[in-house]
Amino acid sequence: MKAKPKATPRTRASAKARLDQASDQFARGFELEASDIAAARETYRAALATYRGHLEASINLGRLLHLDGKLRDAEKIYRAARHASATLSFNLAMLLEDLHRDEEAVHAYKDALALEPALHEAHLHLGLLHERRKRPREALVHVLAFRRNSRR
Repeated sequence: MKAKPKATPRTRASAKARLDQASDQFARGFELEASDIAAARETYRAALATYRGHLEASINLGRLLHLDGKLRDAEKIYRAARHASATLSFNLAMLLEDLHRDEEAVHAYKDALALEPALHEAHLHLGLLHERRKRPREALVHVLAFRRNSRR
């Protein structure tokens, strides 16, 4: 196995410059969502081409592709993300439900909750998903967690 090259001050500076550029592209894409969804998608793609690890660009591009019905493309974007995120896992779970891959969705909702236990909507969706899968005990656990936590 090849050893990963050690980061030098020059490579760190280059990565920082690419991240800064991708963050600017992300901000532009976010602004474009209000007026031009296609341009926003392309701007998020540009941000990811500039810096593959830009989490927010991955989340927003995946969401827009999902809303456009491009479910397989959205899944690829979510799965290619380099960093874990409760929001990304939650969005992936909803996408997997739309693809009728319920067991994978259960795991993605659980991943979201592991990263952010206060993500109450994940409990609600998990409860509904378990109910649909005829697992009343698991459904009750998550619906009660949603109710308990949403009152706070």
